[in-house]
Amino acid sequence: MKTRDFVLTALGLLLAVTVSATKIPTLNVVPLKEQRALMAFESEKPTAVEVSLKNQKGETLYYKKSKAAVEELKLILNFKNLVDGVYDVSVELDNCKLNRQIKLTGHKVSEVGDASRTYGPYCKFEDNLLKISYLNTTQNNVLLNLYHQGKHVAGKKLGKEMCIQKAIDLSKLEKGEYSVVIGDKLNKFYFVINK
Repeated sequence: MKTRDFVLTALGLLLAVTVSATKIPTLNVVPLKEQRALMAFESEKPTAVEVSLKNQKGETLYYKKSKAAVEELKLILNFKNLVDGVYDVSVELDNCKLNRQIKLTGHKVSEVGDASRTYGPYCKFEDNLLKISYLNTTQNNVLLNLYHQGKHVAGKKLGKEMCIQKAIDLSKLEKGEYSVVIGDKLNKFYFVINK
């Protein structure tokens, strides 16, 4: 009997440790009365976050950056002045972006989409090669754009495969600092390289 209790206790502890060790950041949007919704973010460890609300054109309608690292954040979003349509509510933290698509009907949230999680690409520049590794969980077309002193100098389609791994030869570019933008219609990631 003692052995059975010990095994059950050990299994319970193992399950509790596994659950707490695998807790990942979450983003929820809950419709409220009077053209409002509660946006709730929760993370296991404190981190700085950026919250945004964008329309389907990609225009930012609301943006807030936390002043300190937070484990949770709750905001009331007011849709009184927005037209009916589809919008993206996003939270960016570390190298991760959480997104929920919402649909407004009559200035109220009529539908909340499933949460999507996107991780930023790995980007390294060495020996005149820009090496990129990106887990494209949305499987949207991913583009790379290079800018030098604010001017667009090159662009390349990276594809829409789930796992993107590319090495791009930049040996023909002049020396200097370049901004690299990698992303799709929902997600953009920014890097700076020195050639």
